[in-house]
Amino acid sequence: MSRLTPKSRGIGSSDKQPVVSLIHYETRAARSRVVPGVTASSLMPAIAKVMDLKRTWLHTDGGAAYKTIAPQVAQHESVDHDAGEYARGNVSTNLAEGYFSQLKRSIDGTHHHVSTEHLPRYLAQFDFLYSHCRDTDSARMRRLLGQVDGRRLTYKPLMTD
Repeated sequence: MSRLTPKSRGIGSSDKQPVVSLIHYETRAARSRVVPGVTASSLMPAIAKVMDLKRTWLHTDGGAAYKTIAPQVAQHESVDHDAGEYARGNVSTNLAEGYFSQLKRSIDGTHHHVSTEHLPRYLAQFDFLYSHCRDTDSARMRRLLGQVDGRRLTYKPLMTD
């Protein structure tokens, strides 16, 4: 079974674009998606796209959207931040909180600003780095180069997507 900690947050300036990130409990692999909002109807497709719902254990905060999603996954447990509960046994949102903390520091410290248009690309880059943070630089580079065979990225597609 996969245990995931999703987190929905806006990233950037005061006009925050909602992002959902799923962190695999055991492997620490991250998958992030830009979503139109933090409702169950917008979060569910993003979660279903990367997970087998019937085998997923979902650990969340007390957000109302997750209560609607809960019946569609194998198991759902949440912590109540409003009541001062941040962890109960192995149930917490700490992985996702740590991920977003690092993501925000990376954007603020390296890129300073990320446009909504290119946010999915930044998320993909950060997911890769976060998911493979324990790899050596050489191993990370080999993995990256192993994924680019037959692909060519030019400037024009970046500006027309």
